[in-house]
Amino acid sequence: MFRKNFIPILVLLFICIFIVQPGTVSEGAFNGLKIWLVNIVPYLFPMSVLSNILLQYNFLYALFERASFISEKMLKNKYALIPFFISFVSGYPSGAMTVSTMAGLKKISEKEANYLTAFSNVCSFQFIAGAVSFSMLGDFKLYKYIAVSHFAGALLLTALMKTPQPSSSSSKKMRLNYVGFHKAFSTAIYKSVSGILSVGGVIVIFSVFSNFLNHSLSSAAGVLSLSSVVKDIVYSLLVGALEVTNGCSIIASSVALPLSVKLVIINFLISFSGMSVIFQTVAVTNEFDFNINGYIFYKFVHGVISVLVCILMLSVLPIKIY
Repeated sequence: MFRKNFIPILVLLFICIFIVQPGTVSEGAFNGLKIWLVNIVPYLFPMSVLSNILLQYNFLYALFERASFISEKMLKNKYALIPFFISFVSGYPSGAMTVSTMAGLKKISEKEANYLTAFSNVCSFQFIAGAVSFSMLGDFKLYKYIAVSHFAGALLLTALMKTPQPSSSSSKKMRLNYVGFHKAFSTAIYKSVSGILSVGGVIVIFSVFSNFLNHSLSSAAGVLSLSSVVKDIVYSLLVGALEVTNGCSIIASSVALPLSVKLVIINFLISFSGMSVIFQTVAVTNEFDFNINGYIFYKFVHGVISVLVCILMLSVLPIKIY
């Protein structure tokens, strides 16, 4: 009985908490809206429109088919470089949006879509280099310890995944019917607006949860008298498990932790991506049956691999303090 009604009971509990603490809810919601308007819409929306237009034409597929031997050798799928490249430029969840569009156009099968989403939905280089390395850690040169670990981790993840059989349409080099630019543009706008609004809703609600967690952890840390090191590690991991940007910011601002430990934790948080990004991915993968359990498992594995690569890099290329 309780198991069947767990979700409704949990939602009612959250509603009661939200009624009791409206200030915390408002603060979290406004923070989420700010993140969405300032960090997501300006970068993700234009790229989403352009990539959606491209994906409706044969040109992009023909271009990557010429390099399919590289993609199939490295990533076990002839079209894998398309969502990986778009995600490299635009970040979460643009890779998943691209895969969903490809699945809707029948260029890939459902199994291929889940396979591609697991490793090609990555963080953008711009976020790693600009937001994390330069703004949060204060040293742009640190990007290599995060970027190399993150993207290498995604590529290495494919070695642990079962290769799906390519769809019949993909193997036969199916060509899309020609569409006029006006139709391709209007379709791209519609899909991009729907995706962006879904992403915004997820960011706002998880920002509210994150704000409650922030207040709760601050109170708990004072009661339990935790050391600064333990508090910062636990605090950043719990917050980062919900929302990756806040988690990275917390660990980067810690004065108790050495830089090498910060880099290791940041690598895990960025590669795991957090529940907010995971549910953003759910919101934009409406063209195929998305396997969320498998996705969460592989994102956790991606985080572990990135940590191991980062540790290896730190041992081979120690950080130089200027």
